[in-house]
Amino acid sequence: MSKKKTSSYNTSIINVFKKISNKKKLNFRQIKSRLNESNIILIKKSLDTLEKQGVLKQVNPGSYVLNQKKTVSGIIDKTKKGSGYLIVENNEKDFFISEKNINKALNGDTVECVKITNREVKVIKIVKRKKQRYVGVVFTENNQKFIDYNSNKDKVVFLCRDNSIKNNDIVVFEIFKWENNIPEANALKALGEKGNVNNEIHAILEEFELPYEFDNNLIKEAELLKDFQNKKEDLKRKCFKNITTFTIDPADAKDFDDAISVNKINNETIEIGVHIADVSHFLKENTILDKEAEKRATSVYLVDRVVPMLPEEISNNLCSLNPREDKYAFSAVFTFKNNVIIKEWFGKTVINSNERLSYKEAQFVIDNKKRTIPLSVSLNGKTKEINKEIEEGIYIINKLAKKLREERHNKGSISFNKKEVKFVLNKEKEPIKTIIKESLAANKLIEEFMLLANKKVASLFIKHKKGLFRIHDYPDDQKIIILEKIIKKLGYKLSLRDSKNINNQLNLLLKQTENTPEKNLIDTLVIRSMSKAKYSTKNIGHFGLSFDKYTHFTSPIRRYPDVLVHRELERILSNNKKDQNLEKLCLHCSSREEIATKAERASIKFMQVKFMSKNINKSYEGVISGIMERGIFVEATENKCEGFIRIKDIPGDYFSFLENEMLLLGRHTKEEYRLGDKVLIKVLAVSQSKKQIDFSLIEKM
Repeated sequence: MSKKKTSSYNTSIINVFKKISNKKKLNFRQIKSRLNESNIILIKKSLDTLEKQGVLKQVNPGSYVLNQKKTVSGIIDKTKKGSGYLIVENNEKDFFISEKNINKALNGDTVECVKITNREVKVIKIVKRKKQRYVGVVFTENNQKFIDYNSNKDKVVFLCRDNSIKNNDIVVFEIFKWENNIPEANALKALGEKGNVNNEIHAILEEFELPYEFDNNLIKEAELLKDFQNKKEDLKRKCFKNITTFTIDPADAKDFDDAISVNKINNETIEIGVHIADVSHFLKENTILDKEAEKRATSVYLVDRVVPMLPEEISNNLCSLNPREDKYAFSAVFTFKNNVIIKEWFGKTVINSNERLSYKEAQFVIDNKKRTIPLSVSLNGKTKEINKEIEEGIYIINKLAKKLREERHNKGSISFNKKEVKFVLNKEKEPIKTIIKESLAANKLIEEFMLLANKKVASLFIKHKKGLFRIHDYPDDQKIIILEKIIKKLGYKLSLRDSKNINNQLNLLLKQTENTPEKNLIDTLVIRSMSKAKYSTKNIGHFGLSFDKYTHFTSPIRRYPDVLVHRELERILSNNKKDQNLEKLCLHCSSREEIATKAERASIKFMQVKFMSKNINKSYEGVISGIMERGIFVEATENKCEGFIRIKDIPGDYFSFLENEMLLLGRHTKEEYRLGDKVLIKVLAVSQSKKQIDFSLIEKM
């Protein structure tokens, strides 16, 4: 009798007991009847096994009850190998689940398990699926349609109940039934042929359950909000329309949620206004628009598009701080005297931005001390003349930003300068080339004033003992130990275990690796060692920025927490004691942010695979970015696309993986492959369904 068949009957018997009262006992005849099974030997063998495992308890000769002490529930976290772990709330350690004991569970499902040993469990019941809708690709075999579901951690082939679905189509489907190891699915809608960029991006949005359209009711509601801007409301606000004001954003930005004003009072005193789009004025609580924004919680930035949190009528028109238009803002105004803040003011304002500048345009003014921006840099493709007040304003805020940044870094704020790649897309949105994103002084000056505003609003929250915070905990000790071991293998001897000095040590590491081949790798390793930033009503500070308090105030067009912060700040300023149920919203927003990040990474990976599919057999210099038992990951230096080289395909020797040393070692040659090593690679193959790039190794450099 096969182990597989025995295991199946073990599960069937457990399910019989799960359907009855916890304390009810069943004798052999009753079990046999419920199983509808005539093989007495098989049943007896399964009962003996389950009793030995402690799953069943024999209360009388031939009578059994389910041992409830042996059951445990939680969420399953699967591995790529097919096994998984059961995460149980308030348990320090997770339970291991072997592949054979997964029992139809998918990653993220809530499941009930039975203990096999103290640390190993078996799934006996799917309590709740994490998802109701899945995304897969249709294929045909023996005149029957199937759906290949191949996510990062799940690989299942479902029998498709609709035989009319086109072959090779990406489909959204739901599980119909899963009996006797035959999973069946209903196709809900077809997204179109796989490989097409638009279809693939829609598939990513469906996979992460991200809504990418607004229904007509929401759009109509958004159009009505323009009535909220009127002369009566203008009079309630502090007027900044006559103060020099401008925006600095990416060249392709469509919404402008922050502007800077500069008012030079005298040679020593300067008033800087940080003006943020007043979304909360238009987005009233508990309206259908507000509920939709809360549900989405964030805009999602994919390679080829932005999926906005708010309809375009709000994000791009009504709230956006467009140039030469009267706009409502929630402002933080700081008075500097000899580079020191002597006064702060927060409140509702009406502004009129004098100019929209791109980062490159602002950088040209900083570098060249000129007001005439040439057509090669200008946004509109024509020579652009900015007025003297804006030119002077740029110099002033750049000088102040440098001072703020210096102070922040002296206090331990970690300074990442990781090179990011941007794909250049053709009309069909296919990637045709890559460019390295530049981080200019103009980027950094805006960043500093946004950080300042966020920090100062958080200070008000602390003072009034209310509000929500953007928190970032200290790194996990174990992750720091692993990071320290890795960087020592790369030749960097730093002590990272002293929590009082860890910020400075990390900054030193990042500075030492500047302009080295392993720069991007080190930045990635440091980022991975960090805790995840999240939202909370309980302030613990922000480790990465080295701030003792911090929040998100400056991007309400694209982040719902910022809307909540605006509402809370308004309550403080108006002495309104009404409280929001913020902690629940914090958890929700943190979760939505994580989903958006995963979707963004999935779109990047798809574009990498798509791009490399046109570069088969092309050679690149690269850096080893990961090592495992099966082989090595290499990041191409030119375009940051990461691919895999199987250990068996590494020429010249048989290589073994030394986990403690994090290297591959040649059996005969003793040649080593370590993290950060430079190599020459060739694009061997790509798999769009697996979102995987395969490299072959030419040589170590």
